[in-house]
Amino acid sequence: MTTATLSALLWSTLALAAILLVAVVWLGIAHHRLRRSTAELTQELESKPAVHPSVTADGPGRLVAVVVNPTKDPADDVVRQIHSACSRAGMPAPLVMASSAEDPGHEMTRRALEAGAVTVIAAGGDGTVRAVAAEIVGTQTALGIVPLGTGNLFARNIGLPFQDLRACVDEAIHGRSHRVDTLDLSLERPDGRTDEENSLVIAGGGLDAEVMGDTRDALKQRAGWLAYGEAGLRHIMGSRSAISVSIDDGAAQAYRVRSVLLANCGSLQANMLLVPSAKFDDGHMDAVLFTPRHAWDWARIMAKTVTRFAADIPVMTVRQAKRVKITMAEPMPFQIDGDAMGEVISVSARVRPRALVVNGVSVRGIQDIEAAHEDSEADQASDHAEQPRLTEGRITKEPQGA
Repeated sequence: MTTATLSALLWSTLALAAILLVAVVWLGIAHHRLRRSTAELTQELESKPAVHPSVTADGPGRLVAVVVNPTKDPADDVVRQIHSACSRAGMPAPLVMASSAEDPGHEMTRRALEAGAVTVIAAGGDGTVRAVAAEIVGTQTALGIVPLGTGNLFARNIGLPFQDLRACVDEAIHGRSHRVDTLDLSLERPDGRTDEENSLVIAGGGLDAEVMGDTRDALKQRAGWLAYGEAGLRHIMGSRSAISVSIDDGAAQAYRVRSVLLANCGSLQANMLLVPSAKFDDGHMDAVLFTPRHAWDWARIMAKTVTRFAADIPVMTVRQAKRVKITMAEPMPFQIDGDAMGEVISVSARVRPRALVVNGVSVRGIQDIEAAHEDSEADQASDHAEQPRLTEGRITKEPQGA
């Protein structure tokens, strides 16, 4: 290896290390800002009357259903909080149903609709949220969210105070309703089978799917979303794959990608803004193609994400569309909203504009909440897992009719 090659490698390594150091510091700062904004939102909620004026008039008979993932530690407390909130508002006791490993919430949501629920609360991770949304999309029934997962990406993107579960319960029942877009996905499998799915956040193939499928559960329980970073480091330097992409029925174009995303939202954990143009209510999805060849290209992508640099860079192409068709030269792992979906050979996606009613969507949104506080202090490393909490003790009275 020549001296010039060694020198170039050394400078590239130093530059990558510097960028990673900046990213770590920025993540700590962003996390601290979000915690402060959550505390302020909680204080605002506590200063309001327990029963909202808009609910008092039509409270009686306004049935709320809950689809809860019972494997989550705060599940019992959240159910009690929902019972208490409905009781304070003069509403009927909520219809509570537990999801299962076989069904994350589809059948339970259909039963809620048959019972006449006006709001169905998904108390779980993004998988539970996606299952409930799939059944109520296109209806007048509202989706409420109490985020109990590792990533809680949809809750983050719509501006829910996801670290304060009591506030999220209040938003799920009484929060501002807003119509958001959803993505309909058709996944073609290597065996010729086709599966119909939906997405609220980000679906994608390649690196992101490899990470979702290989993140260690034990590490997720201890480190929260940081466990995805550990899996990412193990997979990031994998080889690129050949795909073709058609945007809005246009001519297919060939790419060699490490990852391809279909984004309905743009923010990730720790307020990292991966796709600034992706909005959950703009009637478009954002197709994102990552074409890095080496570590320096990944460093450029990381720098763009951390600094929120708006301009395009050659190794990260973003195209807005209403319909997208992706065809893979070889089977590629795929994920939807953080759930590994196995291998696919093609994906067809279309936007359903403003098809889903969601309670608790912030007027400002998570990006404005984060930007509202210019505090440069980094939080303690032990808090990086961002575990949700309840701001009240356990409700000792057992719920009735659950």
